[in-house]
Amino acid sequence: MRHSINILSSLFFLLSFVGLSAQEPVFFTIDTARSIVTWSCDLHRGYFKLDNGSLKMKKEKLVGGSFDICMESITDVDIDYELMRVTLQNTLKSKDFLYTAKYHYSTFAIDDVRYEHDSAYITGDLTFLGITNCIHFSCGITFKNDSIKAMTEEIIIDRSDYGNSTMSKGNAKSDKSFIVPNEVTISVSLAGFKSP
Repeated sequence: MRHSINILSSLFFLLSFVGLSAQEPVFFTIDTARSIVTWSCDLHRGYFKLDNGSLKMKKEKLVGGSFDICMESITDVDIDYELMRVTLQNTLKSKDFLYTAKYHYSTFAIDDVRYEHDSAYITGDLTFLGITNCIHFSCGITFKNDSIKAMTEEIIIDRSDYGNSTMSKGNAKSDKSFIVPNEVTISVSLAGFKSP
């Protein structure tokens, strides 16, 4: 009888351990070669590359993560003439806009994830030009075997919220013949693989 009780106790302990282990978070490394941040502003559009990042999953649901955007990687895709394209990219990298010589990266860190139907509603902190603001957006997530993919909706960022008003309509010093909108639309596409 005592032997049976010991076996049952051991079995209960094993099942409890397995249950706890199943709830442990799983981390995914972002594959920077297959991940991208697209942007559009006024007549122009392009992309940034990601430098690094990770996502945290629990019970096959996203619960956290962060990534770095390499600001120096900004690329325009709507201008065919190379000289004009490079000129625009250099202008955007300058102190007047992205100031990439000082701010090499922008970062995003997830604070909270709420699920509704097939979408995840994410709240997190975006740090851009040294200023951090909270942003919200929805994101579709697919999880298969040891890989994960995530695609956000279009997210509108107001650059004036991050201290940049160069050529802005609200900036009295701006040349009225050349105004750059404050609103920049971005979307994030992530691909990741299970961390070893």
